[in-house]
Amino acid sequence: MATKTNTTINSKNYFRITRTIDGKKKQFYGSSKGDAEKQYREFLEKRAEGMRQEAQILATASFSDRAEEYINEALKPSSRYAEGTKAAYESAYNTHIKGSSLDKMVAHKIKAGDIQKFYNELNVSQQTLRRVHKFMASFYKWMVRNEYANDVLSAVEIPKKEDNKRHEDIVIWTDDEIHTILDGLEESRLRFLVYVLLYTGCRISEALGLKYSDFDNGTLHIRRQRYKGELKEPKAGSQRDIPIHSALVEELERHRTWHKAEMKKRNYRTDFVFTTANGFQIDTRNLHRAFTRYYNKIGVEPKHTHAYRSTFCTQLCKCGVPLEVASKLLGHKSIEVTAKHYALVQPETQKEAIEKLVY
Repeated sequence: MATKTNTTINSKNYFRITRTIDGKKKQFYGSSKGDAEKQYREFLEKRAEGMRQEAQILATASFSDRAEEYINEALKPSSRYAEGTKAAYESAYNTHIKGSSLDKMVAHKIKAGDIQKFYNELNVSQQTLRRVHKFMASFYKWMVRNEYANDVLSAVEIPKKEDNKRHEDIVIWTDDEIHTILDGLEESRLRFLVYVLLYTGCRISEALGLKYSDFDNGTLHIRRQRYKGELKEPKAGSQRDIPIHSALVEELERHRTWHKAEMKKRNYRTDFVFTTANGFQIDTRNLHRAFTRYYNKIGVEPKHTHAYRSTFCTQLCKCGVPLEVASKLLGHKSIEVTAKHYALVQPETQKEAIEKLVY
């Protein structure tokens, strides 16, 4: 007597049964009805075993187990965060959380009070504590999404710590310093880079990632950055278009002409705007040393290249550019970052900007 079947797939006969599992219909196939039922039972057994193992892991997984899982499987591959942000988060965990009182605690049993106690006893500056909290906030969002823990972090307050003022200061170039810097750049390889930094406010990593094709019809397109020797996406939310100042248009043509002559003389080709004399990518450490040598040569106190970006932002504020517009031009993730620069603008200057408004 032939075995009874009810469906044919690829010329082979099977008996198919349908079962509802977690509200969804799932089909099982066998050589007979009994065999299909056997496949269904084996599926349920494997599923139950998997759930038991998952429950066991959930019951015993420590904070550090979950943190390492988050860093390796979620944070590092993420496209949401810039590489610098990822490195900062991982550093905050390795330096201040790993090996702490939280480390060996069962992850899903940690309460808000445990984290609050950890924050209160952490002997760091306010800035460092904020970095630690940013890691924790990102980590716990992932924990909650994966049902590894409840949202206990929402009940935790960030305690007041001593500020490290060096990280809060905004360093800018004065008008006299800018004039001195620009006056000495006539034959300098740094000339166009300084103009780009001053007139666009882009980050040094974004400037080093620029191609000539990014200058297009009066607009500079920020689409990449060169970070730690590699081309990467800009920081989260930092892809933007910046109107090109007329002074920068003239400098671009001057730089392009000079660069073409160098490429012909040294036999290299590149679309990147800033390179070494042999057409290779610029090492940021060597670039900072070159800037320092130049500042010492012209008698200007050296400052970090970020001072150009801060100067650009502050100049926008002095001109009365709305906070939201300045923030968009700079690619700041939050206008709160931009707002710090308004504190440097004198009340008289702010009043002059307001007086320019016409309705």
